Amino acid sequence: MRRLLSYLLLLALISALIESSICHGASIEDSIKNVYSRLAEAEKAGADVHDAALKLEKALELARQARENPENGSLLLAEAEKLVNEVNSSIPLLIETGQKRIFWRNVEIASAASLIAVSVFFTYYYGPRIFWGTWLRIRSRWIVEVSGRSGREAGKRDRR
Repeated sequence: MRRLLSYLLLLALISALIESSICHGASIEDSIKNVYSRLAEAEKAGADVHDAALKLEKALELARQARENPENGSLLLAEAEKLVNEVNSSIPLLIETGQKRIFWRNVEIASAASLIAVSVFFTYYYGPRIFWGTWLRIRSRWIVEVSGRSGREAGKRDRR
């Protein structure tokens, strides 16, 4: 009887441990979902979340492996939790980096637009002056022949 009682107690302890590891696996999946939703919000703020999403995917795969393989479950869950915590702690930095990247992209676009506007103005204002001044300098020494006019001989050169 005493032996039966000890087996029942051992069986209850093992089932409690398995249940707690299953619950821990479920809680890690919940934390993965929470971190993933925070990561989606960070992406909306302009962050590059590709590497963090890959880490979360690996953590989810480790949680699934822990559920399928209970012998190494605690190690796999610990590694998954480590990855989730790492991604969770990197989200503010990702958001900050994304906002900086968006700011500098906007500065670049504004600079390009202002450079184009200034170029258009200078081309409009100084373009004809430069064009005609260059044209006159190039063709100032040209010799013009007058042909077919009355009163002048054909082939006579006129220098003006």
